[in-house]
Amino acid sequence: MDARDTSFRLVVKSLIAAALVVLLVLVLLRLLDLLILIFGAVVVATLLRGLADAIERRTPLNGKGSLSLAVLLVIALFAGFGWLFGSQLQTDLGAVAKTLRDSWDGLRVSISGFPGGKDVAAAMQGARVPTDNFVPKLVGALNWVTTVAIDLVVVLFGIVFIAADPGLYRRGLALMFPRRHRPLANEALIDAGLAVRQWVIGLFVVMVFIGVFCGVGLWLVGVPSAAGLGLIAGLFELIPYLGPIISMVPVALVAATKGPETLWLSMAVMLVVHWVEAAFVAPLAAQRTVSLPPAVSVFGVIAGGMLFGPIGLVFSSPLLVVGLVLVKRLWVEEALHTPTHVPGRDPEPG
Repeated sequence: MDARDTSFRLVVKSLIAAALVVLLVLVLLRLLDLLILIFGAVVVATLLRGLADAIERRTPLNGKGSLSLAVLLVIALFAGFGWLFGSQLQTDLGAVAKTLRDSWDGLRVSISGFPGGKDVAAAMQGARVPTDNFVPKLVGALNWVTTVAIDLVVVLFGIVFIAADPGLYRRGLALMFPRRHRPLANEALIDAGLAVRQWVIGLFVVMVFIGVFCGVGLWLVGVPSAAGLGLIAGLFELIPYLGPIISMVPVALVAATKGPETLWLSMAVMLVVHWVEAAFVAPLAAQRTVSLPPAVSVFGVIAGGMLFGPIGLVFSSPLLVVGLVLVKRLWVEEALHTPTHVPGRDPEPG
């Protein structure tokens, strides 16, 4: 009787545990957008905390004072950039948007001249925002903007809170592991945080290089709105491998308005700048940052987009960095007892 009772209790506990796991998976699937926002906040907070630590090492400021100064420096950096270049970038980006709309209309007209092209052109025309039901659409757009603004404010507060005491949240996450594995989990999370910080620094160097030199090069060959196109090229570096290809589309469309020669020169500028970045800048940055295997990055971008949508394309690389560190630290080293290079903990092999 006791054996049957024990067996019954074991079955009940197993069923309850399985139900809780299924419930947890369903909740996580419903909260994918929130999870990627939280991860993005952690990435930015890690970089902000790194800046605060650097200030604390070089000044007499303590933790809160150094973080406050770091926040003020970031705000001042964005404000100064907007004051110096905001007006020009706004004009350039507006011109780029107008050129893209005109190119879309021209493409639609050209396609309508081919056999069977009228249906395709009609579908392209339908892709534009219709003018009827303007008020409901305007209300929907305002609701979307309001939601995004609220989410952005919440994320910004989350970034500051996490950067103020990252150890609190790291230790809380480590508590989810069995007691004997908590020190190892805490160490692995520290390594992952350092690796993400190094990855962000390397990405920032590449983005600045691409943005500045693409903008200058396009300006030299006479492409309109060169500053805006350079900014777009730099921002698209957030998407590994696919970003540089996508960034060439608006450059080609804008350059084409000045003729075939400007078009070919602009494409040459983009190719040369990206070749220099891949041949010289990226290897130099990789000596102090984190590099990912190319195939892993490409498929990681696809997986991030499928799981989280457009924002997943941006955060696919840091997700891969964290996953790579945890797999190497917890599985390869601890479970398989195989020495391996762990990004964030060990210097990049040169």
